[in-house]
Amino acid sequence: MPEKTRILVVDDDAQLVREVRAFLEQRGYAVTVAQDGLEALRLAAETAPNLVVLDINFPAPKSSKGRMLDGLEVLKRLRETDSTPILMLSATNISAVKVMALSAGADDYVSKPFELPELGARVEAILRRASHAVAGEKVLSFHRLRLDPGERRVWKDGELVDLTGLEFDILYTLALRPAHVFSRDAIIDRAWKGEALCVPQAVNVHIGHIRQKLEDDPSHPVFITTVRGSGYRFEDVPA
Repeated sequence: MPEKTRILVVDDDAQLVREVRAFLEQRGYAVTVAQDGLEALRLAAETAPNLVVLDINFPAPKSSKGRMLDGLEVLKRLRETDSTPILMLSATNISAVKVMALSAGADDYVSKPFELPELGARVEAILRRASHAVAGEKVLSFHRLRLDPGERRVWKDGELVDLTGLEFDILYTLALRPAHVFSRDAIIDRAWKGEALCVPQAVNVHIGHIRQKLEDDPSHPVFITTVRGSGYRFEDVPA
């Protein structure tokens, strides 16, 4: 019997957690729950989830060092150690909060209140992207970069670059057509594959993350350049 996909749900709303857990388990997922940040980090390390559903607004108990562990801090801690997809939940629909979550490394964002089928669709879309490897996708080799879509890995000058799955998808989308200018909408359509409701600012945020990890000098990017008023393009930089 194939192993069930593991989902960690983190929220202090006990009623919501019960409903989300029952709904996801009905769909065949193995669900673990946490109600605060410390428990979330412990369970993430113990269970190695395939996806984390994380509330940004739960009360923040202090860590052993006295630091507040709200949802945003948990997100940042998780991003320090791995690239597990993270779906954020929030009681606010303010664009700035969405951008803040995406800037910290979230893959998608759902505003409360939400219908369970909407949450289920977002979960399925993120997991589909995380395991996505379309037949016929080819390894791309450039002067300094090598992108392998089967493993969703990228090497720069022979060294592995630690990108999240979504970051890889964005880079691969751009690298398929060097020097072609992609609008933000085009990047959303291809990298998110039309399966998530994405604010356009999310593209800027994720491009920034890629540049921080990939560029020699992120303030003067050469692999992914900005075409003002149009979008972004990938450049094959000579060694």
